[in-house]
Amino acid sequence: MHISILCPDAASNCMGRVSLLARMLQKNHHVEIVGALLGESLWQPLVGDDSLLCTTFALRGAVPLGDIRRLLGAVRGDVVYACKPLMTSFGIGLIQRVAASRKLLLDIDDWDRGFIRELYAGKGILTRIRFFMKSHRTLYAPHAFLNAWCMEKLVRCADGITVSNRFLQKKFGGELIWHVRDTEIFRPDRFDRETARQHYGIAQDKKIILFLGTPRPWKGLDDLIDAVQLIKEQAVMLVVVGLHDDPYCRTIIARATSVLGERFLGFGMQPFSAVPKFLAAADVVVIPQKKNAATIGQVPAKVFDAMAMAKPIIGTAVSDMPEILDGCGWIVEPDKPACLATALEYVFAHPREAVYRGKAARQKCVERYSVMAMEQRLENLLQSLGKARQRRAS
Repeated sequence: MHISILCPDAASNCMGRVSLLARMLQKNHHVEIVGALLGESLWQPLVGDDSLLCTTFALRGAVPLGDIRRLLGAVRGDVVYACKPLMTSFGIGLIQRVAASRKLLLDIDDWDRGFIRELYAGKGILTRIRFFMKSHRTLYAPHAFLNAWCMEKLVRCADGITVSNRFLQKKFGGELIWHVRDTEIFRPDRFDRETARQHYGIAQDKKIILFLGTPRPWKGLDDLIDAVQLIKEQAVMLVVVGLHDDPYCRTIIARATSVLGERFLGFGMQPFSAVPKFLAAADVVVIPQKKNAATIGQVPAKVFDAMAMAKPIIGTAVSDMPEILDGCGWIVEPDKPACLATALEYVFAHPREAVYRGKAARQKCVERYSVMAMEQRLENLLQSLGKARQRRAS
């Protein structure tokens, strides 16, 4: 089967989910990624990765009709798999479904309207109006309200839906495909802690708290900084991997440097191949999500990276995190740095339990959240679409 996976913005981190689906599907199918490019270049962690067939088209201007025609012309799959209900992915897929009678799958990995709602939260009416008008200078922009709202109303037009968490499954239905990981690549016995620390310039005697991922206001990094500040032991250090050159990250860097001083170390975006090495260097991984409209429909993929690498994990009671870490991690209330600090101190004071829970996390990841555990579910969904197409043809 020939499958075209549509990415709404190949310059953003939504390519993480796109590449995951592509890698699962290309074992049995010919898979191509076709993406709009709303930034300067391909998402950095995938730059130089030639294991995926990816074609991108830069969209410029308010109504880039020529660019959209080229994007449509590049979609050649028997099945079109649109990632996110947005105009530059699902909108393109809907056109292909109607004009070329192609089967259309939709993957929903976040509640995008929730992200936009959170951007508006706490702002005055005039600020909201200005933001609304500015965001619609390009209607196809991911943060444009009408883009997310209109496309969400059309999700039932897809022939099949996959989602990444239970909130989205309850809201939209569909097959649950977690942000799984290849547990044969993420294997703790293949990466040495001492070597990893030496490579990244991290002292061997430090107790490393790792935040790994794309920093956003709703991800609780400010709470984590406050939590580390509350821990008086000077050997405890916060390492943040995934920093961008944007206003929010610059604010986070300035605050962490001011509050923690030499107890903070930041790294920019990294290729996927570096993720297990950073995890090997860490003593504990923290996923401090806040609880709001942006996070109730989101499960950070990095929790599965950490589980696969058998790391002790502390998460907040948001979305499916309590279910995922049940029996193999620690859950604290969101938006409470003191609770995070207490949990971190407990992990450092109980190293044997930390190791035990880390091993339990890996076992759970292999059984429930690995590529092997999930790819057959996705294959079954595709086969059902293929059979339906054959029945229509006959």
